Amino acid sequence: MMHIMSNNSDSLLLLIVKKSSTDFYIGLGLALLSTIFIGTSFIFKKLALHRISRNGFRAGDGSLSYLCEWMWWMGFILMGVGEFANFLAYTFAPAMLVTPLGGLSVLVSALLSVHFLNERLNCIGGFGCCICLLGSTLIVLHAPKEQNLTSLQEMWSKLTDPPFIIYSFFIVLMSIVLICILGPRYGKRNPIIFTLISGSIGSLSVIACKGIGIGLKDFNLSWYNLRRIVSIKMFLIK
Repeated sequence: MMHIMSNNSDSLLLLIVKKSSTDFYIGLGLALLSTIFIGTSFIFKKLALHRISRNGFRAGDGSLSYLCEWMWWMGFILMGVGEFANFLAYTFAPAMLVTPLGGLSVLVSALLSVHFLNERLNCIGGFGCCICLLGSTLIVLHAPKEQNLTSLQEMWSKLTDPPFIIYSFFIVLMSIVLICILGPRYGKRNPIIFTLISGSIGSLSVIACKGIGIGLKDFNLSWYNLRRIVSIKMFLIK
């Protein structure tokens, strides 16, 4: 009896490890697809802006002529698909893997801009691309294969920790100051302000995406279990 229970526990453990590994590679693939779609979307949007600028219109001056360009809409759709793939990646892989891989979209955009936009990538830019690629490779090789958070209850316990509450309050306060005060005054001259806004709000949106993904997985699992229970009851009734 003990031997049978030991074999069952070993089989269950092997199944869990195999599923975690499968989820890891699914999330990795979705994250890489996301970077390709998002990086390509920038090229389409830039081409659309170049086309309207040749006609004397500039988006920076308030012109909305780019909305009439199919290239801009193609870039918009590609970005939407990329963001959706990125969202799905959070449901399968750890956030510490998916989030840094988003930086590869900059690498994709830089390489494509050399060919399609006739932009020149200097030595420093090429060195930066190599560092970005090397860092992403190291993250993929050393990221954990399994997720630490597997349920909404575990995530809620983490979100209610005092350090995270203090961090969230600081991020929200800083974002309000940047958007309402510093952005209108210095935003056009100093792009670091918008970078800070994007990074600070993005740190919270990553957690939100992770929570939604875990919730969807829990819902699917509950729905699957409910269908099994209903099927068993119907079989017993018959």
